[in-house]
Amino acid sequence: MEMFVLVAGAVAAYVLGLGFPRVVAGWSGRRRGIESVPRSSWAVAARVDTVVLDRWGTVTTGRLMVTTVDPLDPDHLRNLRWFAGALEHEAEGPLARAVARLSPRGRVTDFCVVPGSGVRGSVDRHPVRVGRPSWLGMADRTDRGTVLGVELDGRPLGYLVVGDEPRKDAGASVLRLTSAGVTPVLVSDDGSRETEELAETCGIERWHPEIAAEKRERLVAELQEQGRVVAFVSSRPEDAEAQAVADLAVGGSSGVRLTDLDVRRVAELISLGRGVVLGRRWAGPVALVPAVAGAALAILGAGSIPLAAGCALLCLVTAAVAAAIPVARSGNLSRA
Repeated sequence: MEMFVLVAGAVAAYVLGLGFPRVVAGWSGRRRGIESVPRSSWAVAARVDTVVLDRWGTVTTGRLMVTTVDPLDPDHLRNLRWFAGALEHEAEGPLARAVARLSPRGRVTDFCVVPGSGVRGSVDRHPVRVGRPSWLGMADRTDRGTVLGVELDGRPLGYLVVGDEPRKDAGASVLRLTSAGVTPVLVSDDGSRETEELAETCGIERWHPEIAAEKRERLVAELQEQGRVVAFVSSRPEDAEAQAVADLAVGGSSGVRLTDLDVRRVAELISLGRGVVLGRRWAGPVALVPAVAGAALAILGAGSIPLAAGCALLCLVTAAVAAAIPVARSGNLSRA
């Protein structure tokens, strides 16, 4: 009977050791802004060695605003704001929302997104295009931020500049990743100069400017071919295919959900994932110690039902502690 109690306690401790780290990680993660993690994603997060970051909201605040409205003809300031803002109401993403705040909604027809270039459509029956100046045949500018050209009725109307700010702790969060052997890769729809400046500000050595959705998917595949385990972090709907290819999707509709995409929370996610793996790795062996001790006493004839029950309970306690400690200490991200 004593052996039965010990075996039952050891089995229960083993099962507890497998599941308890995820419970602790889920509780700790919610405190750190990690809202939801699929069961299988904890183990994947622990193996991630490359994080592809869409610039919007990860290393920047994501709170975009139009910083410059510059019509080619000063008399067309109102038209520039109205037609650009009305058209962008139909688009998605933080850049579009920033421009859309320039005006109320209008009557938009034939709206179309041109990947890698911009958007086009008709506003009050006037053809309008908003996007890269080069796409519109307009001269490039060197303003800090994202420069958009606006075309009305086939003629250039003016420029808009949209910008945001790097997160104050982005550099520290990136350093936390790199010191743990995780390589951050910045992808952006900005030009080379803006992307390089942002990458340098945050301490990111690998960056890709002007990279459209289909190129992001290929980038993930290329990294995986190099043997890397890739997490893709983005809230943009057009990045859904790249996230589907990645080993771990963060910010998508079916992946890991965070309060926001702050790179600090991404580091926390990987840290907790490594804590879960370590907790599961240690919980079983540690819990076996009281079980083996109780079995030895039973074999030597010194066992009893109360002693066996005590050893079984101790198995459960040690398994829970061994499982929880690595997760609780996972605030210090380290190599797995």
